[in-house]
Parts: sequence; C-alpha cells; structure tokens
Amino acid sequence: MKWMLVKNDLKRNKVINFALFLFMFFSAVLAVSSIIMATQTFTSISNLYQTAQPPHFLQMHKGEINQEEIDEFMSDYDDLTYWQTNTTIAVYGESLTVVSDNRTYNLSNSQLDIALVKQNETRDLLLNSSHEKIALEEGEIGIPVLLKETYGMEIGDHVRLTSNGVSKEFVIKEFILDSMMNSTMASSTRILLSDEEFNMLEGQVGENEYLIEAYFTETSEASNFQTAYENAELPQDGQTITYTIIFLLSALTDIMTVFVLLLVSVLLIIVSFICVKYTMITTLEEEISEIGTMKAIGLPFSEIRDLYLYKYRALAAASVMGGYLLALLISSLLTKHITATFGNNRTDPLAIVLSLIGAFLVYLLIIYYCKKLLNKMKKVTVVDALVQRKGFEKDQRIKNGLYQSKKLPVNWLIGLREVFFQFKNWIIVFTVVLIAVVMILIPVNLMNTLEAPEFITYMGSSEEDILIEIENGEKLAISYENVKKVLENDGTVQHYNEFRRVRVQTTDTEKERINLTVDNGVNSGAELQYLSGKAPGAGNEIALSYLNAEKVGKGAGEQILLYVNDNPQQFIISGIYQDVTSGGYTAKAQYNFSELTAEKYTFSVNLHDQVDERDKANEWSRILGGAVTVHPMEEFINQTLGGVVKQLRMIVLASSIIGICLTILITVMFLKLRLAKDFSEIAALNAIGFSEVDIRQQYLIKTGAVAMTGILAGIVITDVLGERIVSSLLSLSGLGINKVAFISNPFIEYIICPGLLLVLILLVTWMVMKTIQNYNLISNINK
Repeated sequence: MKWMLVKNDLKRNKVINFALFLFMFFSAVLAVSSIIMATQTFTSISNLYQTAQPPHFLQMHKGEINQEEIDEFMSDYDDLTYWQTNTTIAVYGESLTVVSDNRTYNLSNSQLDIALVKQNETRDLLLNSSHEKIALEEGEIGIPVLLKETYGMEIGDHVRLTSNGVSKEFVIKEFILDSMMNSTMASSTRILLSDEEFNMLEGQVGENEYLIEAYFTETSEASNFQTAYENAELPQDGQTITYTIIFLLSALTDIMTVFVLLLVSVLLIIVSFICVKYTMITTLEEEISEIGTMKAIGLPFSEIRDLYLYKYRALAAASVMGGYLLALLISSLLTKHITATFGNNRTDPLAIVLSLIGAFLVYLLIIYYCKKLLNKMKKVTVVDALVQRKGFEKDQRIKNGLYQSKKLPVNWLIGLREVFFQFKNWIIVFTVVLIAVVMILIPVNLMNTLEAPEFITYMGSSEEDILIEIENGEKLAISYENVKKVLENDGTVQHYNEFRRVRVQTTDTEKERINLTVDNGVNSGAELQYLSGKAPGAGNEIALSYLNAEKVGKGAGEQILLYVNDNPQQFIISGIYQDVTSGGYTAKAQYNFSELTAEKYTFSVNLHDQVDERDKANEWSRILGGAVTVHPMEEFINQTLGGVVKQLRMIVLASSIIGICLTILITVMFLKLRLAKDFSEIAALNAIGFSEVDIRQQYLIKTGAVAMTGILAGIVITDVLGERIVSSLLSLSGLGINKVAFISNPFIEYIICPGLLLVLILLVTWMVMKTIQNYNLISNINK
C-alpha cells in the first residue's frame, strides 16, 4: 500500500519530485567525491612515500662539501637512523631542448631549478606510475610529471642537452614520480639519467649541487635536527626542507580542491533541506483534509507520519545511492591530478568505506530533517483540519501600504506588495539564489586572489616587477656586487629594495634554542599582510611570520630575546605577518645585524612603465649568470601556484554550472507549486479583467524582486563571510596563512554573475508562466 501511495505521488508531481531527487543526488555526489579525494590524496601520498622513502630532513647545497665532517656529525646524532648525500647536476632550462613529432622547444621559461640525477639505492627513490623503482639504460631519460604536465611531453620525445660545449641526446623512457619535488611550490625538480651517463656528464656540464638527507625514528625530530645541523655550520647553501613541509607541498593542490568541494556540497545539502521543507509543507497543506480524516478515524500520529516519510525515504535512498555510484564512476576524473602526481590509480578501499559512511550520513541527515518537519502534524487538530482547513500556518493580518502609491503601475503594485508583505512565501527562491551566488563567488574570488600579483605579499615579498635572489655560496659577495652594479646602471629601473638574510637564535615555548632566519633591509616587511601589529621600524624591532610567532608563543608588542653570535639582545615584535615561503618560518627587520654573515640576498625591482618584465629578466639572467636567479614576479607566482590555480579553475567551472542549474531547477519547481496553489487567485484576477500578460508580468516582478534581493544578500555574505571561511580552511593547512583578503574582480562579482543569474531566472519564469494560457477560467473559479 505504501509503495502504491509513493508511486502515485511521484506520477502526480513529476517535476517537483525530480528536482528534489536531483538536489539530494548532487549533495551525495559532491559529499562522496570530496571524501574520496581527501582519502585518495593522503593514502596515495602515504603509499608513494612508503616505497620512495623521501628524507625527513633535506639540506640542499651549492658549492663544495666535506663529506667526512657531515658523516661525523650524522654518526654522533642519537635519533638518526640513516643518512646519505646525493650529487646532482644543476642545469639551466635553456640547455634542454625537447623535440617531439610536431614541435621543438626548450625549457628556458621554466622558473624551476632543474637538476640531473641518478637513481639512489634504497632511499629517496624515483618511481614510475606503478610505484616501481626506475632503471634506465644509456640514451634514456626520465622526466618528472611536473614538467610533463607543464610542457605536454610524451614518451618517445627526444631531449637534447647542450651545456659547456657538450651535447647529448636522450629519449624519454619514463615519467617519474618524485616524492619530494612534485609541486611547483617546491621550486626545484629532478630529471633522471642512467648511472653511466650521469657519471660521464658529472663535471662536464652544469654545476654540482648536493642533497644532504637524514632519516629519524620519528619524523618530528627533523625540527630539532635542523637547529643542531645549522649550529654545526655544516653545508647549508640552499633550501632546508623537513618531512612535514614536503608532505604539505605535495598535497596542497588537492587539499584546496577538497576544501572547495566540501563547501559546495554543504551548500547543496542546505538547499536540499530547503526544497524538502517547502514541498513537504505544501503537500501537507494540500492534503489537510486527508490528514484530518486519518486523525478522526483514530490512526496514530506515527502511522500518518510514516505514510509521508516513506516517499522521502525512497527518494533519499535512491538519490544518495545514485550519487554514491556516480561519485565512484567519476572518481578517476576527480583524482586525475592525484594519480598523475602520486601514481597508482586504484581507488583505495579506505576511500570506498569512508565515502559509503559519508553517503549514509547524508541520507540520515535528510531523513532526520523530514521527521522534524512531519512533527508539525502533531499540533494539527481534527477541527483545524476538517472544519477550518488549516493548521500549519499562523493567521495573517491583512497588511496595506503599497496600494497608496500613485506612481507605480498596478502590476508592479500587486507584485511588490506580495514580496514585501508575504516574503516568507518566497523564501525558498531567495535562499537558493543567495546560496548559488555564494557557491559561485567564493571559489571565483579565491581563484582571482591566487592569480593576482598582490598575492606575492603572502609569499614574503612586496609587490614589484622582478625578484632577484642570490643564494649563499662562494660567489655570494661577488654576485651581490654584480647585481648592485647592473641595477644602478640600468635606466629602466625605477627603484629597488634589497634584503639581506642572516641567522640568529631565540627560544621556543619550551625554552629550547631555535634558529631564526631574518631578512633585514630598509623596507623589510613593508607591504606584507599583517595579522596584527605593523612592519618593523628602525631600531630593535622585528616582525615574525605567523608560524614563527606560534612557535615562540609571542604576539605583537611583546619582547623577544635574540641571540646574535651568542650575545643576547632584546627586540620588540612589531607585528605578525603571513608567509608561505621557507615553510612559513621567517622574520623581518630593519636592524642590519652587521656582525653576522649574510646567507642570502634578495632584490625586489620596480621598472619604469612600458618596460617588459620578462625581456628584462632574461637580459639580466644572461648578464649575471647562474649564481643569480631572476624571476619576473607575475611569472614566478603563476609557476609557483600554477597547479593549484589550474585545479581550482576546474572546480570554479563546476560550481558555477551547478549553481546556475540549481537556481533554474528551484525556480521551475517553486513556480509549478505556486501556480498550483494560486489557481483560484489567478482565476479571480482573470475575472476582474487582468489579462494573461498582466498576470505573467506580476509573477516576473515577484520573482525578479526576490531574486535580486537574494543576489544582493549573496554578494554581501560573500564579501563579509567568504574571506573568513577560506581563511579558516587555510589556517588548518599549516601553510603559514591565517587570514586571506579576497582580491576580487568587481566586473565579475557585481555585474556578470548577478546579471547572468537574474536574466536566467526571469527567462525561466516567463517560460513557466506561459502555462497559464491553458487555465480554464470557469473551472478555476469552481475550484
């Protein structure tokens, strides 16, 4: 019997039930997809790390090393289980030319530091997509997935190396998975050669660099080891990376995608609840007499409720199960980046189990909400239902006001009057439009923020045209003088800032000594994004990055004791800023620490207008040579965050399509229900002389006014809460960003998005309202 009732109801209200099914369906799809992506991200990285075994601590170094000193230090460190030093050959992108079937190009525009390497024996292995250790023959080369995705390389393409008068050609045999350098944010990448050819090229091409790697019983020991290593004054001319940072950089792109998917799925679940509430209350109002009859003959509330609940159970079960199956089918598409970066495209059993639990939770939430709504029937008495034919809405007083206006046409008066005085009848359209706007604008604004040149202020630099970096090494002082000379003599330079990196010590929250890298200069810390306080001024002021402030347990305005060559000096923390570089652990000061040796120099250069940054960067690179890195700032950001933005762009497109379709479906569903409910009112308007065009115009005014209100509310909520939502998610990631200020595109946020949604809503309303041509005046009045 229950199934027959459900079947008849599904036939009678096809559009409404189909819309309900779709919202529950897509809620389940997105919820399950986000769970699968999150699980696959972490399990894929873990599986790759289990085989590849990346180091827990990595020190990159340019220049000569004393391996005996390194071995002596390593052997004396208690918690160390294994260490190794790998030699790499650093080459420029312009030294590598790729020849494919249809084009020839070099890698000169790559902002990544490229190193040629040979395979290791047991640790820090380079693997293929099946997580197998790669072994190459002479003439073969393994290209990292990072370069493959950037340039579209294929197996069988030829790679020609030309450097220092040596020319060698290879064939791409494998695309390698690098457990350490698989993100553009790592700033480096490795190309694999056979042992024989690596040994032949070593000392002949490029410049030797070293990867000093250490392994511990617990990965958390890396931080303490780093302090001890740096204090021992061992080779450290290059980046220092710990296991935590390696893992975070690897997962960043997919974590951002998961965050956005989760946000959209939560919004869709809210929309599903709104739709369920509206359709359920409408159904109960239409069937108030039947409910009264069932109560009058003695049917208990639980049985009456179950009659209605059965349909929603069936709809929820079908939609959630269908959504779960679709999510499994499209999981390979959503996890394409994960598979390409970390290999092994099999869906992890844990992902299937957790996603099934997630789908079941979505089902339980829907059913729980339906039960809460159906409890309204408890308050309906037999008299209310059978005599007064009401019981779900409070008595409403007749409100006047707009009728007094003599400036508005009659159709506008009728339309706006209902919106003003009976807004709750239109709350579903308002809420859905609001959610659709939020669903579209938050991902769009996040993408615009990551693409904007101003985002460099979250990366520890001011917003300039070109960034020049000189890493520590034997030629540091010479390179510094060369850069200064080039900048002083180049007429295209408007102004530049220079910063000098030194290392001091302080104590953490446990009173243990830790190293603190400080970038000092006249404008150091200016134009960064500060959470509290301000940029450091002259004298003993210092600004700390957010993660460093947490590590030392201090805030803006507090004093901090720094040890400069073991001499204690009191400084005042001027402010706490955000930085994603160097693992998020940096500091800024104007104080020059003249007694300390510089480890690195950085120049941020602003050019005169009409000067091409890329051409100028290439020119300076040729003049200054390999000891100096020159980046056009915009290109540096694009390459560093390119993978994240590319993935986010796909999510923005998907969320925009879902938001628009969501708005159209809800509008159609609502108007169908509304017209069914307003039969008598429409007939009465016909009878007193209003034409079909008048009635259609009234509904267009009602729908348009509510939609416009929803759009404006959505924009306000995006501007007020959007940044807080994204900031909360990013702060959980441990990136060093705790608060993001959106850099939005006003044309998209205030014109394109609102205009497109409003036009679509009005178009759909016009099409639905054409059905009133089929209304029969006499039959409507009789009803």
